[in-house]
Amino acid sequence: MDWILGRLACGSLADMDTLPAAVTVVVNLSQHVSAAAVPVLHHEIPDEVWLDAPVWSGLTHLLGGLLQRGDTVLVHCRLGVSRAPALCAAYLIRCGMAPAEALAHVTARRAAAVVHAETWRGVTQWAEGLRR
Repeated sequence: MDWILGRLACGSLADMDTLPAAVTVVVNLSQHVSAAAVPVLHHEIPDEVWLDAPVWSGLTHLLGGLLQRGDTVLVHCRLGVSRAPALCAAYLIRCGMAPAEALAHVTARRAAAVVHAETWRGVTQWAEGLRR
């Protein structure tokens, strides 16, 4: 698990075994079931595919709402390599970062991150819609 922002972490399913006490809610993007002492919001999205704007809009809105209400959030997918880092980067884009800057920010903090090209294409197309 790696901290992207002060209250936003990105990780994998395995990170659920050592969840820090600071985490108050988990957003699970994989099909795998997570058991935790904190609420787990399941929003399964497929891996390595293009996802349309409503998916990124909805997930970043959810993440923003959780952070705004004061939660400390772990976003995870199975390996924490593509989907979870993509959502963290999409959230940073929603907050005003340019897509390349957001992805660089996430990958600098989560060395394991390698967002799949089709997944990132969906994020960047969604981001273009935000600027209009």
